[in-house]
Amino acid sequence: MAVGAVIVGAAVFASCQSGPGATTRPDSTAIETSTPADTSTAVTAPDVASTSAPCGSDAAPPATYQHVVMLVEENRTWTGGRSAAVGMGFSGGDMPYLQGLAEQCSYFVDWAEIDAGENSLNQYIGLTSGVKSQTVSDDCEPSANCLSTDDNIFRQVRESGGTARTYVDGTSEPCSVGDNRAKHIPALYYQGADDPSHCADEVRPFSEFDPSNLPMFAFVVPDLCHDGHDCGDDAVDEWARSTLQPVLTSASYLRGETLVVVIYDEDQPVPNLLIAPTARPGPIDDLLGSHASLLKTVELALGLPVLDQGQLPDAPSLRSAAHI
Repeated sequence: MAVGAVIVGAAVFASCQSGPGATTRPDSTAIETSTPADTSTAVTAPDVASTSAPCGSDAAPPATYQHVVMLVEENRTWTGGRSAAVGMGFSGGDMPYLQGLAEQCSYFVDWAEIDAGENSLNQYIGLTSGVKSQTVSDDCEPSANCLSTDDNIFRQVRESGGTARTYVDGTSEPCSVGDNRAKHIPALYYQGADDPSHCADEVRPFSEFDPSNLPMFAFVVPDLCHDGHDCGDDAVDEWARSTLQPVLTSASYLRGETLVVVIYDEDQPVPNLLIAPTARPGPIDDLLGSHASLLKTVELALGLPVLDQGQLPDAPSLRSAAHI
């Protein structure tokens, strides 16, 4: 595969040219050696959370987090409608792991997607840029006619000196779709600035996801079974458990350095879950959550400036309401 090529089924969309950004990917070892402070901090800093109580600490939330993990699921709402319902707080009966986290951590009773008139792809672009895109529609495949040049969280993290990674379930190659779907991998569509040259660096197989060695921003893309698109809630819940529980018992999380988000893609009210040691347990019903407000919250949590674009300027931060 040419460096920076996006594999979409049997077709190849050449998304970038070879160059310094495409040939110097920091591998997992490089990431690990770039964060030696974790070792010393683990010896001296007291834990904020415990393995039995992941949320609810009375401690003050950190000014900034070192890591954010965002897991995106598919095709559910709290209450039904055109999508199946999982029940408020994942209480439908088939998601005991996520329900347990909802009881201990924070979720918003009402939550709006970025674009009620469009399908998955626009929600994923909105989640990562805050923009109701006019240049992608109808779950189109990445191409010269289906792309976004908007600024985005991946570019923000990269330009801040941090690492952004999309971990794709169902592929074994960088910058590829494999058995997944491009419409669930927003990084494949960003073609502004130097975005294309970082595809091979930043879009990685899920097998590389390491809860003990997280990047600054991890965007986790389950396959069509594990995200609920093609399988039931029980399969989603079990995959979420196997993916998230090692994060919630990691040294970084227990020290209060990692924020975890579970969010569905579309159809209001969108199921959501904010997990951090200081997260306030239970439902929040006095503030409308949204994909734009989540992105603003992630930007602020990572110490990044809020992008002045799309729905972000008017979106509220969720940090105070959720105590994160």
